[in-house]
Amino acid sequence: MPFANNSFAFDKQNLDRVYEKAGVYGLFYWNPLTQLFHCLYVGQSDNLRRRLAEHYNNPPIAGATHVFAELWSNAQQRFNRETELIREFNPPGNKVGKL
Repeated sequence: MPFANNSFAFDKQNLDRVYEKAGVYGLFYWNPLTQLFHCLYVGQSDNLRRRLAEHYNNPPIAGATHVFAELWSNAQQRFNRETELIREFNPPGNKVGKL
């Protein structure tokens, strides 16, 4: 099941407004030619604002234009949801450094 929430632009202004709450997120590229989002990376954190700011300053993969996020306070639920989304989207950024 894809992300339940709408996306927001992956920029400093929006990242400063992200909740400092636990959740699962996806970094996406919006392709204006196809009018589709392409998942680049999926992750989870106990503090979405902090983690997304880290990715903004040191991206796990280049090209992210948008973020989708869901709040999940329970660590096991975050792990399960992250695993489900990685399986669904098969993002290239989650394969970097893995054989």
